[in-house]
Amino acid sequence: MPGLCRKVVAAIVTLIVMHAYAALAEVKLVTIDAPKSEAWVGQKVAFYVKLRGKGPFVGAASFSLPAVPRTVILKVGNPVVSNEEIEDESWFVQTHEFVLFSQADGALEVPAFDVRYASRDSFTGPAKDYREQVPAIQFQIERPPESDPATFLVTTDSLKVTEQWDPTPGKTQQGAVFHRTITQNAEQVTGMALAPPPTKEPAGVSVHFDDPVITDDTERGAFAGSRSDRITYVLEEPGNATLPAIQYVWWNPDKQEYGSTTLPAATFEVTAVATADDSAPANERDLSWLLWLLVVLAAGGLYYWQRRRLQECFCSLWEKLNPLERRIARELLRACRRSDAPAADAAWLEWQATLSPPQNVSPRLATAATELQRTLYGCGDPSTWNGSEMAAAFREATAMDHEKRPETGALPRLNPTR
Repeated sequence: MPGLCRKVVAAIVTLIVMHAYAALAEVKLVTIDAPKSEAWVGQKVAFYVKLRGKGPFVGAASFSLPAVPRTVILKVGNPVVSNEEIEDESWFVQTHEFVLFSQADGALEVPAFDVRYASRDSFTGPAKDYREQVPAIQFQIERPPESDPATFLVTTDSLKVTEQWDPTPGKTQQGAVFHRTITQNAEQVTGMALAPPPTKEPAGVSVHFDDPVITDDTERGAFAGSRSDRITYVLEEPGNATLPAIQYVWWNPDKQEYGSTTLPAATFEVTAVATADDSAPANERDLSWLLWLLVVLAAGGLYYWQRRRLQECFCSLWEKLNPLERRIARELLRACRRSDAPAADAAWLEWQATLSPPQNVSPRLATAATELQRTLYGCGDPSTWNGSEMAAAFREATAMDHEKRPETGALPRLNPTR
């Protein structure tokens, strides 16, 4: 009889444990929800991810956000912790808010993505690590009427655009340099979703773009974004040069109408700079050719005498100053500044081939490269690709890589001290 009692007690305990595990299996540890499933192109869309645990949460949750073509996904704010009663059991719930901005109209799916978090089994129990998947979620993105699919569209109640010149455009001389800063501010929009300035270069003017300065304000429930672009113009040719006016257009979702603001055109009257030859006396100009002829003959004789050694020295110096990895990196950044997706992709593949041994790139750079390849080989439009994010991620990754590399080539001391 004692043995029979023990077997009955063991069976009852086993059933209770199995029932408890079955109840736990029915509770979804991770869920996703969106208040609205429809939005305009470029409009902020919010969705929420809930994490559940039997006890208090430990540390911060880590999300592996997916790359969606022509879409920006951001995590905003701090998580909110609450409690839920599910089948007479108390659960701790941690709610995380995300927002997305998409330039692709039609059906949009955010695929399932990983999340890692930890919580205790009870108030005083040990921490337990979880690795779960956030379910996929779908949205319907609508394009406003008469909107060009190839045009970058900002959706906001209002967009404020200002500019500053240093110095002010006007009469100047050949070779002069002008700096222009264009700043955009908008509510309910991240700075990453604001349009970049046009990259077309007028004749006789060289244009250089700095990396944009992007900031977001998400404090105390607010959501506002800003983007600041600094542009440098170098006036290379004499004559009149005009920068066309820049029009910024946005879509107001409440009024369902377009708004616009225009930065005026800028005109430069460029005069040629007198060269030294123009101001030199006639007799000096007549004799200058003889001096140059002697210099050329002397340089040619030296080169013919030591041409092999000079070629070897030049090639060696060139390889040291401009290694293959650095040349390819410059080509990649140049393609990103022009927002030339095919050229950036070719340079990116060449740069990866120079890494020996192969190395893992930073998550930010990997995401930018995935977005570039999705644009080229997926359903994206290469002409709308903006290379500023990839350029910033590449500079950040290569800077971190240089910091981590140990110094090489240092010889040990001949007579080390003890």
